[in-house]
Amino acid sequence: MTSTRIAMAYAVAVFGAAGIGASAPQAAPASAPSTPEQWIAAFQTAWDALKSYQATITAREFLNGKIQDRVYAIKFQKPTSARLDITGGDGKGSAAVWQGGDRVQGHQGGWLSPIHLNVNIHAKIATSMRGRTIADAPFGAALEHIKSVKWKSTQVSVSGDRSTWTGEAEDPTQNNGVTKEVMTLGANGLPVEVTEFEGDQTVRHETYSDIQLNVEFPPSTWQI
Repeated sequence: MTSTRIAMAYAVAVFGAAGIGASAPQAAPASAPSTPEQWIAAFQTAWDALKSYQATITAREFLNGKIQDRVYAIKFQKPTSARLDITGGDGKGSAAVWQGGDRVQGHQGGWLSPIHLNVNIHAKIATSMRGRTIADAPFGAALEHIKSVKWKSTQVSVSGDRSTWTGEAEDPTQNNGVTKEVMTLGANGLPVEVTEFEGDQTVRHETYSDIQLNVEFPPSTWQI
């Protein structure tokens, strides 16, 4: 993927008004979840209570000896409105909007930004180096992924108000080659970090920051 490609460890968006409202406070759980069942329940509860959010995603992916670094600005509104802007790293200036289905609208960065595209969500130009799409970006997609994959073992560790889930895939060939995944929830029950491994090698790492919940986005947010 070149630095002018359409957004994304997923697909992305750089234009459009970013209507930012005040984030609504969300109550932290009384104590961090300490079992896999409690962890999933806490994540589910936090996700169900959410109407929309925006955040910064700092991502690094590894594939065949190559590294892709990106910083994304994500805006998401239920049920399926997502916008990603690549604000740093490979593909800076690219953008994409998805509102469900198998099509994504977007543009590349730099001098190609005036050219608007409508492509299949799995098109190489619309995915990250490891093939992740814009539909994979929201927290809800991460939750459904963890619930749907068959894990041969799972465990949870707690550090302060953070709770970290670790799962080893029963069949990595059905999990994009990933053998182990590690995800940490913050005090509000939403992810703050995720790491994927193939054996002992890290193949994907993301952190989530500047999270604002229940933001009121103007309709122009979902236009390219």
